[in-house]
Amino acid sequence: MNLPRPDNMNSGEKFPAATKGSTVFHAVRRLILLGDIRSGQPLVEQRLARDFNCSQGTVREALMRLQEEGLVDRRGYRGTIVAQTGVAEAVQMAKIRLELEVEGIRHAAVSFTKKELDQVEGILVDMEEATQSGDKYTLSETDRLFHQTIFRSSGLTALEPILKRCSLHMHLYTFSSENADDRPSSTTDAHRPILDALSARDPERAAAAMEAHIKEVIGFWAPPLNSAFD
Repeated sequence: MNLPRPDNMNSGEKFPAATKGSTVFHAVRRLILLGDIRSGQPLVEQRLARDFNCSQGTVREALMRLQEEGLVDRRGYRGTIVAQTGVAEAVQMAKIRLELEVEGIRHAAVSFTKKELDQVEGILVDMEEATQSGDKYTLSETDRLFHQTIFRSSGLTALEPILKRCSLHMHLYTFSSENADDRPSSTTDAHRPILDALSARDPERAAAAMEAHIKEVIGFWAPPLNSAFD
């Protein structure tokens, strides 16, 4: 498997190890999230090092980060494969995400500041730009950042890593789904009710808007998950 290498990684061009590691991490992560490489597919360190013109140590660093997110399964001498998130697991993650975000935004809405509102407004602008440019990976990243930024304001910090994992694995079903190309032309409309409720500092309105949004995402972009979730 020859993976596409970012344009700025020309042969002979030198980058700090951390930069290269992040480049490999995001390149492979993009392929997994968008469904270009599927569960069970092997990821060979030597081949990745060749494709990205870097050391195996750099590749190993990227694969370890992917393992921490549950996107790959490192099996020692047997190698590394793309992990599988089954429907049963995804359903549980969807339920956990829904419960966490609905409760989290209730807490966040009470004291959401103008500075925090401006921050999520800015993220929404980035999401809109990614939508218009067709950059689904950046859209995935900024979408999760939007939700995580709101949740962080809830003060439920110990639960944030759980939400991050659930959101990431739900995107395996939404951003790589067969409906992904039918994504609405604007992300602003989908998220605006959430921002309006936060601006009004209305906890129940915010909770209802968040619940409706998450259920709409599941229903449209992940029909198998939606059926199982029901």
